[in-house]
Amino acid sequence: MPSDVHVVRHEPLLGTVVDVRVIGSASAADLADRAVVTEVERLQRIFSAYDPGSELCRWRRGEQFTPSPELVEVLALALDWQRRSEGRFNPLAGELAALWRDAAAAGSPPDADRLAETARAIRTPRYEVGDGVATTTGDCTHLELNAVAKGYIVDRSLAVAWASVEVDALSVNAGGDLAHRGARPVKVGVENPLRPYDNEPPIAVVEVADAAVATSGSARRGVRIAGRWYPHVFDARSGQPVDAIASITVVAADATTADLLTTVAGTLPAAAAIDQLAGLGCTTALVVDRDGNHHEGTGWGSLVVR
Repeated sequence: MPSDVHVVRHEPLLGTVVDVRVIGSASAADLADRAVVTEVERLQRIFSAYDPGSELCRWRRGEQFTPSPELVEVLALALDWQRRSEGRFNPLAGELAALWRDAAAAGSPPDADRLAETARAIRTPRYEVGDGVATTTGDCTHLELNAVAKGYIVDRSLAVAWASVEVDALSVNAGGDLAHRGARPVKVGVENPLRPYDNEPPIAVVEVADAAVATSGSARRGVRIAGRWYPHVFDARSGQPVDAIASITVVAADATTADLLTTVAGTLPAAAAIDQLAGLGCTTALVVDRDGNHHEGTGWGSLVVR
């Protein structure tokens, strides 16, 4: 059977746009796409922070049930990365985000002392993981797993489809979190964070195979309060927004890791972010600072094709 490129777009899915790209026969591409979507929808029922009936929401409310292995695994990952990042990633940072949402609704910035107090309060984890069980030890109402779960869902849906259907190559891209498997690499463009227009050429194009790419930044999302713009990225250790970095793009072995790395390093100045990533074993990164300057990890250039 001839191998052609097939791209199917799903919108909305996972709260964003999901593209499934398959190199293979038309019939195999259809099967792979169905496998991806089925797994995404299954995992969404576990991790959705908006569906009151999701496992995550039930667990946050303290309901008594046996959580799925997937939820326990992601909760364990969140604890591990909170430790590894020295608090730059914190699953309880949703408490800080709630303060900023309330402030935006009220039309005035949040109280600095309350931000600092909340940042201190969330330093201590409020759940434990052991023997395949995750147990709350405190208030987890605002616990968020977005920085882990999205990449995890991309990885799992890709793995399920790759194992069940014979194709030459397969990639899943969920709102900029992309993971790839196969012998034929995929090219990924990096958007200009200072000119995020449809007709703007990418600032770089990288070629990846059996790897993942994630991009995050403060240039496009945020909130205006009392006439001042505040980026959506903030340091979980202080609760204060940070805007030294316009965007950060990371190539890693899987989308879960790539997503977490962009979160961890995204709160630092550009040069420090590159150093932080290198310390975590990632040299394939591009950081664009707020002035548009590019800062590259030592391994980034080996992936660039344009």
